[in-house]
Amino acid sequence: MKNLIFALVFCFSISSLAHEGHHDAPGMVQAPKGGVIKSLEESHIEVVAKGSEVKVYLYSKDLKPADASRFKIKLSAELPRAKKKEALEFKANGNVLESSFDAKGAHRYTLIVNISDSVSGHDDVLKFTVEPRK
Repeated sequence: MKNLIFALVFCFSISSLAHEGHHDAPGMVQAPKGGVIKSLEESHIEVVAKGSEVKVYLYSKDLKPADASRFKIKLSAELPRAKKKEALEFKANGNVLESSFDAKGAHRYTLIVNISDSVSGHDDVLKFTVEPRK
């Protein structure tokens, strides 16, 4: 009887270890600059906001800096409960888009990134919830 109990416990422990973690499942992508990152088919977009400053970092699929000239981008912001989007002007510098937005005292706003990737040929709209830090 002890052998049967031991065999059952052993089988269950082996099967539970075999299913621990999925090696084929994609892992979460770590944001290199500590912001919020979202993935597209062939690239990653990271948003970092501090006060009224907003920086959008562009990366290739393997998280190497991707030149902004590869993309067609429009940035806009929307305050909570507002019905309209405000277009944001930005300056591209390598893989960084720099802009600013006055949240008018709101605790958060939505940054909308309309992006077209010339490599994949896809158009995407990404929405980031931004909580400005001081």
